[in-house]
Amino acid sequence: MPSPMVGRKFGVGAITAPDPKNVKGTRVVGISGSSRQEPGMSKSERLLIEALDRCKSLGCETKFIRLKDLKIYDCEGNYSENPAYCTYPCQSTMKYEDDEMDTVYTAVLDCDVLFLATPIRWNNHSALVQKFVERMNCIENQYSWFGNRMIKNKVVGLIIIGHVDGMQHVAGNLLNFFAWMGFHSPEVSIASWVGENDEDTTKDWAQIQKNQYTQEDLTDMVNSSLRLACSLKKGI
Repeated sequence: MPSPMVGRKFGVGAITAPDPKNVKGTRVVGISGSSRQEPGMSKSERLLIEALDRCKSLGCETKFIRLKDLKIYDCEGNYSENPAYCTYPCQSTMKYEDDEMDTVYTAVLDCDVLFLATPIRWNNHSALVQKFVERMNCIENQYSWFGNRMIKNKVVGLIIIGHVDGMQHVAGNLLNFFAWMGFHSPEVSIASWVGENDEDTTKDWAQIQKNQYTQEDLTDMVNSSLRLACSLKKGI
């Protein structure tokens, strides 16, 4: 009698890379929501760069954005006063000359695929990602209030890294947000890693690199995102 399968099996149902000729020119933007001071310190950001490199190797056009590097003002809640006041361009962008959120708006509106990377912060995504979410409200509001859908045929994938078991909570919140925005989720939309209870973060990157499930998820997220983007472009 065959023994029952117990636990996840590596390599079962792996998603193959799309044909490079089908994805050539696909525009992929990666947004890092880590607050680490220097580039390269963040593990979620490193995985994001790996994802972008894989896309580039297939012929995609890639763009990388660190929210930490941009001057982005907090959402001032114009919607709460009157939904008609939450417009695009965002009123904060027009109000503050040094606000750089327009860099993010332009990248998101121009892309075919968006990868968002965040660490887990007290069972939630980072404060920078929350600021991004709130400032994107003016894009979503163009459809819900003005009937102008600005997000069409775009795909989103998430990279979530942390030492507290809040990965599914973070993913649920963000996928709900992106669904309201109008994004499509691919077959594999999340690459994640959750560390041990000892919270020794000094050994995290070595463990992430050798974790076959995290690495497989990253590959499958890239491949399934690009495949879905191609289908949406062709109207399939």
